Amino acid sequence: MFKTGLNTSLNTGMLTVFSTVLFFTGCSQESAETTTATEPAGAESAATNEGSAVDAAIAALGMQDLNSITYSGTAWRIRNSFMQTASASPPWPSRDDITNYTRTLDLTNLAQPVSLAKGETFASNLFFAPPVAGTYTQTIPATQSAWGQQLEVWLTPWGFLKAADSYDAIETGQTLDNNPVTAVTWMSPVTQTSLSGMRYTVTGYINTQNQVERVETWVEDPFMGDMHVVALYSDYTNFNGLMVPATMEQQRGGGGIFGVSVTVASANPANVAELLTPPAAPAPGAPPAAPAAPPAELAQQIGEGVYYITGGYGSVAVEFTDHIAVFEAGQSEARGQQILDEVKRIFPTKPIRYLINSHPHADHTAGMVPFVREGATIITHANNVEFLNMALSTPRTLLGQETLAPKFQAAEEVTVLEDAMTRLELHHITNDHSDGMLVAYLPAQKILTQADFTLPQPGAMPNPFVVNLAEYVDAQGLDFEQYWGIHTAQMPQTKADLMATIGK
Repeated sequence: MFKTGLNTSLNTGMLTVFSTVLFFTGCSQESAETTTATEPAGAESAATNEGSAVDAAIAALGMQDLNSITYSGTAWRIRNSFMQTASASPPWPSRDDITNYTRTLDLTNLAQPVSLAKGETFASNLFFAPPVAGTYTQTIPATQSAWGQQLEVWLTPWGFLKAADSYDAIETGQTLDNNPVTAVTWMSPVTQTSLSGMRYTVTGYINTQNQVERVETWVEDPFMGDMHVVALYSDYTNFNGLMVPATMEQQRGGGGIFGVSVTVASANPANVAELLTPPAAPAPGAPPAAPAAPPAELAQQIGEGVYYITGGYGSVAVEFTDHIAVFEAGQSEARGQQILDEVKRIFPTKPIRYLINSHPHADHTAGMVPFVREGATIITHANNVEFLNMALSTPRTLLGQETLAPKFQAAEEVTVLEDAMTRLELHHITNDHSDGMLVAYLPAQKILTQADFTLPQPGAMPNPFVVNLAEYVDAQGLDFEQYWGIHTAQMPQTKADLMATIGK
């Protein structure tokens, strides 16, 4: 069943999420700004007078009898993965190519869609080891009901249109980049809801050639709230009557993270069962050792007024005359809350005024949420502020949480926090791991604290950004004895251990 609604305009260059369908109270767009525009020419006829835009798109794409589809070509993925990039804000130009890429979707049963994508890649890893050949696989089995995985099906033109044809989609005339389109919105089944109990929303934009140009949805994310996921489609090509976009791109956080260039495609392949059979799993290795139980007290004093918090990703709490500064908040919201509680236990009468973020990678940001709720100001390098502010300010309706109000202080090359009791220096270390990397230096206590500048194992070569730090320490003459890492070392480390990486 189709309904018609308001006319609005959408500028894809903006990160603002516009409410396209106001009938869906409780969906993730409800708190976003709504804009209206003059009804574009032809919009009313596309939505109401000449049948539905969904029917027209299904016909134009040759989908009337489509149950499954396979397409092949080349693909790319963002290097290191989303939120592990060298720069926090997009664009993210570093990519790994995927050759012999093939993806197959089976949409016979919309309640249990199936997808399998595979290819070959030759990638550099996060720590700049020599590139390693490997395989790329993305599997969504019929048993997978989690929205975070299923959205990879619903974002495709075929999955989107199939669902729109089956669910109560609403159509509205809009403009997309100043061109008339029909926006089609539908919601997930009542059995598929977010943590807040809300159903998920999917909106696609169909152009005047009856092609799906853009599909977007939102998924709950512990750090980014109602995370916006967008798929873009262009260069539609006819493959034996089936129209397929030759160029595809998925975006998260406002930047491209994955793309495909299609060279071959076919509808209802005869060997669909074979195409949907995942590669054999590698033989299992030894089971991982059980994690050690955290100590009864997580805090270890490492200097006057300075405590190292153990029990997971490490953190360092620094005491000032009337407040506390915390360096790093852990890899998850639960770990962040654990660190927060431990700092309060150590310093029950002093507020946590600052949370210092070493760099914006996902495993160093998720724990920030409890500190933001506590009212702490986030100190991070200036290069990170725009992205982290966007992420933490996003509505959190799908999580069933109130929107956060983060506060930021941008650090520059050297930022000093100092009072009569303590001097804490934050140094920006230029390197290819992150362009917004800070280390914390306490000159009186002779402590340097860092994240991801992990020293090499005996006999191994140091990675380039450990060398960057050692060269910086040498050039600046930073005097310290203790070298503490957010990734806990097996034994105490010193400045001498760091300087050995550059032969000093």
